[in-house]
Amino acid sequence: MVMDKLFQRLDSAEKAIALVKNKVARRDLLKMVRAVDQAIVAADQESVECRRNKRETPRYRELVQRVNDLLTNLEQHITFANLLG
Repeated sequence: MVMDKLFQRLDSAEKAIALVKNKVARRDLLKMVRAVDQAIVAADQESVECRRNKRETPRYRELVQRVNDLLTNLEQHITFANLLG
């Protein structure tokens, strides 16, 4: 459930990046997307471990928080890139 929300936020960010007119800004934002994607993969792998152990690990909570922080930062940069034109 948490992972679904993270994937939805990433999808909406990717759609917003496609609308950015500045090529340099778009390229930089796509680099940020790759970093977020790697963090989501790490959190997803840890979620498998959580399901196997039938409890949420501190590492999983930390990874999810990191993904949330990265996504928030990405969304702010997208807004800034759109304002720059």
